[in-house]
Amino acid sequence: MKLLDFYFSIKRWKLFSGIILANLLLLWLSQTLINETVFFNTYSDQLTYERSMELFARMKSFSWTAYLLTPMILLIKFSVLTLIIYIGVFFSDMQKEIPMGKVFKVVVASEVIILFASVAKLLWFSFFAGNYTLDEMGFFYPLSLINLFTQSEVAAYWVYPLQLVNVFQLFYILILAAGLSKISTVKRETTDRIVLSTYFPAIALWVVLIMFLTINNSV
Repeated sequence: MKLLDFYFSIKRWKLFSGIILANLLLLWLSQTLINETVFFNTYSDQLTYERSMELFARMKSFSWTAYLLTPMILLIKFSVLTLIIYIGVFFSDMQKEIPMGKVFKVVVASEVIILFASVAKLLWFSFFAGNYTLDEMGFFYPLSLINLFTQSEVAAYWVYPLQLVNVFQLFYILILAAGLSKISTVKRETTDRIVLSTYFPAIALWVVLIMFLTINNSV
């Protein structure tokens, strides 16, 4: 508990900067996993080796754009989730105890759980996955329901929902609720209710949207 107290006592800008830098580092490490062999394994049935290497080189030349987009995407994610949770704070009449700035801090701090999931995935493909493809990298998510199935058993629109049901997501929710309690005087039971009443409906709508877009793209 003292560790959580210390973690949530870190200044907001330091947490935000640390999370962004950690994501950029993991992005760089993840890109090292996508080498010529992986790319050729993925497209060997469709392209010649020379053509696949040409596409690989072109992809690498645009990889820098991911470093620009990552901070913006994370900021949008943090802002939207902050607004969603703050709606629950507002309707619970707790806006004085938990102002929006503190909600944003908790949302940013909770992202560390998603970082742990990314590290676990990185370690898996670095040491245990063997000869893998880009499709296998996209399909796998550590400690999730998706790992109970093979790619051929799962329709494309079910991949994301099955990935989302994972142990890290459970800890993410717990950290959100714990964080709201730590940065305020509000009881844990109340912050649990606030998170559950806002996060779950929002994530359910998001999953439905992703499934709808996936079905449309596959038609």
